[in-house]
Amino acid sequence: MKEQDRLVYSTRPLKASPPPETQTPQKQNLRVSRKRIAGNKEITEIMGFIGKKEDLENLARQLRQMCATGGSVVGSKIILQGNCVEKVLAFLQKEGHIAKRSGG
Repeated sequence: MKEQDRLVYSTRPLKASPPPETQTPQKQNLRVSRKRIAGNKEITEIMGFIGKKEDLENLARQLRQMCATGGSVVGSKIILQGNCVEKVLAFLQKEGHIAKRSGG
């Protein structure tokens, strides 16, 4: 029997793992994609950031200012309003991140 098959319900809270250390830009493997949401609006999504929440929010702030658009951080994704894929890719690659276009 596998360890996963032996799960038992517990009321104890799970131990919180420490937040991962922010990796250097050269080790970040980011994916940038464009999606359509309700109302036929476009968003740009940046996924794959590994690091602290503060560093993710700082990167999101820089991207919002550079694209002159609104956006937010949802979980570990950065979401920007509008189609800013080319600007985001150029900015991230200039900063030293490994950034690639994902999806259509």
